[in-house]
Amino acid sequence: MNVVLFSGGVDSTLVAYMLKLRSIDFVAVTIDAEFIARREIEFARKIARILGFRHKIIRIDPSYEFLRNDDLRCYYCKRKMLTTVLSEFGEVRIFDGTNRDDLNEFRPGLKANEEFGVISPLKDLSKDEIREIARKVGLPNWNKPSNSCLATRVIGEITKDKLRMVEEAEDFLLSLGFNVVRVKHEFGNARIEVGRNEIERAFELRDVIVGKLKEIGFKRVSLDLEGRF
Repeated sequence: MNVVLFSGGVDSTLVAYMLKLRSIDFVAVTIDAEFIARREIEFARKIARILGFRHKIIRIDPSYEFLRNDDLRCYYCKRKMLTTVLSEFGEVRIFDGTNRDDLNEFRPGLKANEEFGVISPLKDLSKDEIREIARKVGLPNWNKPSNSCLATRVIGEITKDKLRMVEEAEDFLLSLGFNVVRVKHEFGNARIEVGRNEIERAFELRDVIVGKLKEIGFKRVSLDLEGRF
């Protein structure tokens, strides 16, 4: 039995697609937690349905260590995730979409991968190479912007209220048509990151954006002029 940790992003989708092409039995498992945006879970559900993956969504609750939000936050999360998968399915082989670019960054979750023997078939490929392969084989999410969990947006202790504010703010910005969006929660203030080609539009809509984000509960709203990509 095999499990693919399936976020709905291009990396994990390509891994699952490769297994399906080889007629290898697997379940695509999406993690549901307070720090995962609802839109990402629904997107994963949609992609699994389009591509015909057997799909299961598993709920986890973050540990105290994770909520503390120190440098090992991602390690605590990945351990909880992998422990939950093994508890649900027993002894299985677990695959994920770790790529070569991930290995060049500070990724504490990779330590948990090693401890649990997670298989990463894409570890020798860059993100750009993966996108090109996904495009050529016709995966519908080949150009989906990279994303990370809501916890990465929070400075200081992670709380449900902070996560809710971030998710609501990002959903609003996406509803305005922005393609790449991050809203950082920094001590009660919002710092918005959008794509470099979208910064001018964010300025044009600043009154609307500021009004909504303050309504959500942020004290002050700023725009990162470097942009996201």
